[in-house]
Amino acid sequence: MTTHRLLMIFALAGLAGCTTPMFTMPPGPEGYRIGYYDGCDAGYAYAGSPFYEQSDVTEPPRATENYTYGWNAGFQKCAASYQRVQRSVNVLLGPP
Repeated sequence: MTTHRLLMIFALAGLAGCTTPMFTMPPGPEGYRIGYYDGCDAGYAYAGSPFYEQSDVTEPPRATENYTYGWNAGFQKCAASYQRVQRSVNVLLGPP
């Protein structure tokens, strides 16, 4: 049972640490797509992913409107995604 839990943790951590590749970005203008990519990285860092340097950045840098919308969308999606992984790991490894 312990080995199964350990394998699950490594699998979840591996998936959570992956940033979204540029070719899988949501459709939209280039500025939106680049902002989404940057926001996703910032979201993982803010949520505490061990694959990113910890960051308290929650606002996008000044840029075009499309970039800002994309950054916010990517930040929210990726931060929430990693936080779901953290909750799952806590359920698996938490006290019985």
